[in-house]
Amino acid sequence: MTGARPTECCAACAHFVDDPRELERRLTGLTILSSAWGDTRGDQGLCEAHALFLQPVMTCPRFVGRPPTGAVR
Repeated sequence: MTGARPTECCAACAHFVDDPRELERRLTGLTILSSAWGDTRGDQGLCEAHALFLQPVMTCPRFVGRPPTGAVR
């Protein structure tokens, strides 16, 4: 993971899941300890390419831009 232009960071990557509803669906058992809506998670999300929880400012060579808002995946 390296530094890059902001448009190529995890927050803009299709592999990065940061929606609380989707995180709770994918990480079964998460709600036992807390919830994905809590302050403890902050703005972190799940990188599906690496199976890691990451800050949205991280970058890597596997970056794939997210589809435009409203587009079907």
